[in-house]
Amino acid sequence: MSENRNDAQFTQEIFRALPTTAVPAGLEARILADFDRVAVRRSGWFGRLGAQLWPGAPAWQPASALALSLVIGLVAGGFMPSPQAASTNSDQMVTAALDAAPVMDYDKDQ
Repeated sequence: MSENRNDAQFTQEIFRALPTTAVPAGLEARILADFDRVAVRRSGWFGRLGAQLWPGAPAWQPASALALSLVIGLVAGGFMPSPQAASTNSDQMVTAALDAAPVMDYDKDQ
């Protein structure tokens, strides 16, 4: 624990020793203007729809929640037995294509 504290103190001393540079007012204004421009562009119908679905969240969160629910549904559907497989009717007979012997007639031209 003392090593971590010493590392933290060392890091703080290094950061305090670094010179600070003020951001020019013009650069700050351009950054804020670009942010506002991007926010206005994203407020189209897609942005409003996303705000209605999941307010305050980026678009990838509702999309990933939907994708995750689809995957869970597909996995659950794959592991659940079908109602036909659970029936106890003995009259049913299931055949597969590989159950029949292949027909090999080598002299069919004669």
